[in-house]
Amino acid sequence: MRTNKNVRGLIKREGKLLLIHRFKNGSEYWVVPGGGVEEGETLDEALKREMKEETNLDIKNSKFLVMGDTSLGEQYIYECEMFDGEMKLQGPELENMNENNQYILTWVLFEDVKKIGSLYPEIIKDLV
Repeated sequence: MRTNKNVRGLIKREGKLLLIHRFKNGSEYWVVPGGGVEEGETLDEALKREMKEETNLDIKNSKFLVMGDTSLGEQYIYECEMFDGEMKLQGPELENMNENNQYILTWVLFEDVKKIGSLYPEIIKDLV
């Protein structure tokens, strides 16, 4: 069972931030990889699980940056300092992909992140 807490991981490389470009039922927006914390799960455990599910990357070191409240609950944002693995979509996101529901992992230049109109959570623009 999910809690009202969410974790998000900022993965940076060579002046770029890893985001998921979403196309869902005619809407287009961007999200930071992450998701809901399960009951009984620590924030760190949830971050590692969600990052693995959505990016196939193993988070080795993370640093808490900020917590913000949104309409979808508490958002705990971490900077993921080290990671291993080959980036690729997997888990529920891959299983739910269809022509009306797309998840595209994308490296976005820091300066371009600040220009994205529909970025969730919005606070990310202040953190890059």
